[in-house]
Amino acid sequence: MIRIRGLLSKTLLLVTIVAIVSLAASYGFVTAQQSKRFEAQIEEVQYGHLRVSHLLFEQQLEELRLHAEELINLSTLSRKTPEEGKLYFQEIWSRLQTSYSLSSLSLSDGDTRYQFGSFPSKYIESMQKETIRTGNAQSAIVCHLECELSTSVPITFNRSTWTLTLIADLAQSVEFLNLITGSNVGILAPSEAPVTSETSFKRYITEIITGAGELEPLLNTELSESQFEQLENSGLRLNVNNSEYFVWFEQIDSIAYPFNVMFIREISDLINQQTAQKQQVILIFVTVTLGILLTLITFSIIPISQINKLRRAISLIASKEYNTARYRLGQRKDRRFNDELYDLEDEFRNAIDMLESYEHELDVSQKRLVRQATIDSTTGLYTRNVLVDDLQVIGKKNTAHNVAIFFLDLDGFKPVNDNLGHEAGDIMLKKIGYRLKGVSNKFIKVYRIGGDEFVICYTNYDAKDALLEMAESVVQLFAAPFHIYETNITISASIGIATQDASSIDADKLLRYGDIAMYQAKEEGKNRFKFFDESMEEKAQLRFTIKNDFANSLAENQLFLVYQPIVDSSSRKVTKLEALCRWQHPELGFIPPPTFIDVLEESENMNRLFEWIVQSVIREVAFLDEIQRDDIIISVNLSSSQLVNDRAIEFLKEELERCRINPNRIELEITETTLITNFQQAKFWIEYATDLGFRVAIDDFGAGYSSLSYLTAFNYNTVKLDRSLLDKIDVDERQQRIVGSLTQMIHSLSVPIVAEGAETEAQFEELRKLGCDYIQGYLISKPIKHDDLVIFLQNESDRA
Repeated sequence: MIRIRGLLSKTLLLVTIVAIVSLAASYGFVTAQQSKRFEAQIEEVQYGHLRVSHLLFEQQLEELRLHAEELINLSTLSRKTPEEGKLYFQEIWSRLQTSYSLSSLSLSDGDTRYQFGSFPSKYIESMQKETIRTGNAQSAIVCHLECELSTSVPITFNRSTWTLTLIADLAQSVEFLNLITGSNVGILAPSEAPVTSETSFKRYITEIITGAGELEPLLNTELSESQFEQLENSGLRLNVNNSEYFVWFEQIDSIAYPFNVMFIREISDLINQQTAQKQQVILIFVTVTLGILLTLITFSIIPISQINKLRRAISLIASKEYNTARYRLGQRKDRRFNDELYDLEDEFRNAIDMLESYEHELDVSQKRLVRQATIDSTTGLYTRNVLVDDLQVIGKKNTAHNVAIFFLDLDGFKPVNDNLGHEAGDIMLKKIGYRLKGVSNKFIKVYRIGGDEFVICYTNYDAKDALLEMAESVVQLFAAPFHIYETNITISASIGIATQDASSIDADKLLRYGDIAMYQAKEEGKNRFKFFDESMEEKAQLRFTIKNDFANSLAENQLFLVYQPIVDSSSRKVTKLEALCRWQHPELGFIPPPTFIDVLEESENMNRLFEWIVQSVIREVAFLDEIQRDDIIISVNLSSSQLVNDRAIEFLKEELERCRINPNRIELEITETTLITNFQQAKFWIEYATDLGFRVAIDDFGAGYSSLSYLTAFNYNTVKLDRSLLDKIDVDERQQRIVGSLTQMIHSLSVPIVAEGAETEAQFEELRKLGCDYIQGYLISKPIKHDDLVIFLQNESDRA
């Protein structure tokens, strides 16, 4: 035994020495590789900063040129004399300085010059002459006493070519460059030479520098002449107050003096990463060495460990801990040389298998009976029966002083079943159940009570704040998408919360209250939670009435369509009609469309309503053809349920073919919010609709996320601007600028624009001037029934 221990000690010592030598060699190799990688990363950073700087200043110069052209267009300078132009700029000079961050402005024809501000005419003169000579705008960075953006744009005064030259401050551009690159940026004073007597960064006089306060220790650091030389040639790395920095200069094309930019980038994270890699190398080698040492120790005590395993296994078998006993013994292995201990281990395993088999058969039978009654087979959550029993136990045994239920209904689950099949729906339910299990604890249990409805029971909570925190955490469980069949699907949950005192609990009433509050959450936009209050019962009754009476509403002609005209902004001739559904209930009176459509979306009734609308619209199209108004298009609004249902488009196609109506007479309006809900499915649906010949309009653009990617993702015929962008269009300059920019962008895609909500002549005229091709609103007409529409169109014909 002493000999074995001595041999083991020598082996361990040898392994340790080899490990230390290998560690030192690897450490040196990693250090060399990191040095090369660091140099490559720094070069990449420098190149990236220079490229971004060029792009940014080019963009800023382009924006300044556009501002100059905008001034010319807005002021109609071409219709004025140079003297009138001078007087015009004299009046608005202070406003121009503020609006466009201008430092100076000039009107010049090469001989005569009208200047505002401290205009650097000495350096800009050649650029102005080039503008006059070529008739093209010229832009550049000009450095005189300071560096500024400059642009010169040609103007024609009574057939005489002049230039309008704007000079703008660089400060905003430097701030943008700081934000984009993440590095601090300094602009060196162009006309100031380095102060060689200074031994810190103050040798370089800067007119602008970002983050000057936090960089003060760095800027005051003393540098040697060799460091200054390195800084000016390739950049300098410095450690100040335990932070690593890299500083370098870049020169950008400019007029007059050189335009030098100083970049200061903190690289502490990069250095820390290299340090962490070295530490990781050490950790790996230490771990490997320890593993080898432990292996050697294990092989030296195999016989003793076998006996100890058998001894522990006997105790575990007696306690019926079969898996633990099997784990202690390890897996059975084929051995070339067996002995009595190995044979005994095999007998122990056989005995464990037999005993466990008997126990397992009995346990499975018992669990199967319990599980069938208490556990949902799809999600593994408790069933509705267990929930009711638990609530009754709470009320009878006073096991809790209060109780709250969270009634969850999934938003957007039905389209998963409709489009991917019920197998995909079951997979999603399993994933949802797994997430919901994560909130369970001693006082919280989760149940699936049917379909896509779940309940969380929360007892003995401290106060309402605990319920709020719980509700917010449940909402967040659905923030991440579900990955099913190589597809990321995002759904949410609407949650109703109801509470009762445990001493007077009524399980049926508590669940009904939670269900009512859940529907209130759906009405208010889904993906949220609501606490039950008495006022919700009235709304719940309304929802019930809408669901129950919908079939009768069609039979009794309670539903009807109205049409709102859309006119050409130039000729004011009707080009389109938007079909809108209305419901006049005999007892409830007028039911707002959002109210009944939200209820119908939850059932197949939405498809029935869509089919009725389609048939009514087709009859209206046929009428328009009869009165020789086949130039009018009727637009139909689509809900999210239609966009995930091929049945809708197929029905529309079949009805049009039956009535021999061209699909391009129908425009399908899809809201921006509906696109966001299921973009990929919506895109496929829209592409199919356009292939069939239907027109497509993006409705309410600007009301949601306004993602510009939608404008290039698929084919469409019209963009309708949301009325929230237009309600003050005649008086609000910000709305005018926003709408003007949107119309320019959308027109660049050769797509016409419809503006909604025009109520006054001033609004109509402003929308027309801003480039809206078609206009809709109460100024033209409110939504009107068929008979009133006939009169409206007749009056239009009479006016023509």
